[in-house]
Amino acid sequence: MRSEEPHGPPEPEPPRREFRFKPTEFEVTNRPADATAANAPIDVSQLYRQANAPRPKAPATTPRSADNEVHSLLRANLAHAQAKGENEVIPRRRRLSRRQRDYWLLLFGGNLLVVGIVFAAGINTMTLAFGFAAMAVLSLVLTWIMWFVLDDY
Repeated sequence: MRSEEPHGPPEPEPPRREFRFKPTEFEVTNRPADATAANAPIDVSQLYRQANAPRPKAPATTPRSADNEVHSLLRANLAHAQAKGENEVIPRRRRLSRRQRDYWLLLFGGNLLVVGIVFAAGINTMTLAFGFAAMAVLSLVLTWIMWFVLDDY
């Protein structure tokens, strides 16, 4: 059995801390030197009334001149470029693409290689079936790659 010693009187609880809100006023550090109407607080209801007030008709404006400084600068730039010949377009002859030549060369060469392998392996039903399947897959894959994936080169 354990011996128990008297603990003495219980310790008093510490006083509860009180939490309060901070003061509701903000400290103004940069108060304006003069209290004019421009520095006065903004009244939102007055802004609303001003926004919804009917506007007076604008006075008729005089038509602007069609030619101004920008247009004269642009005309001078255009005349300078035309004098140098920068605006002349010289059509170039389109370079022939090697894609079509390479496609037919690979198609016939690949299919002839498959036919040669079929004849070298011996002609029977299975080698013919695998040969025709290989030719179909080769033709489809080569067509897809050459005409849908690659660009002219």
